[in-house]
Amino acid sequence: MKRTLTIEFPWPHRGLSPNARLTRYAKATLFKKTKHQAYLLTRAAAIKSQTRVLLPEGGLLNLKLICQPPILRYRDEDNLIANCKAHFDGISQAVGIDDHLFHFREQEWHKPKKPGKLTVILDWEEKFNA
Repeated sequence: MKRTLTIEFPWPHRGLSPNARLTRYAKATLFKKTKHQAYLLTRAAAIKSQTRVLLPEGGLLNLKLICQPPILRYRDEDNLIANCKAHFDGISQAVGIDDHLFHFREQEWHKPKKPGKLTVILDWEEKFNA
């Protein structure tokens, strides 16, 4: 049976970009804060929808990113994935699935609107319990 879980995040901070010029301490602090926020938002979404991720042996957790940037000039798909590493780590921790099992689907981009948001839709085939 196919299951889904939808999580809404604020637009990723530009300091999370691999191109950002932050000190190690500042970047680590921002990463930790973002990862914790992603963990909490994912847990809240899972509890609200009464969903638990159970993957079968060899299964993948599919992620679709629905992007609504705060401004028009930011539209770099591969950099967005790098910016979201803290989000993915928080999601991974919340659902109890190692992030090497993540499979990224095509990104969907919407017109810019402040303050911007990132919606992540997880989908997977549920483990069959006999």
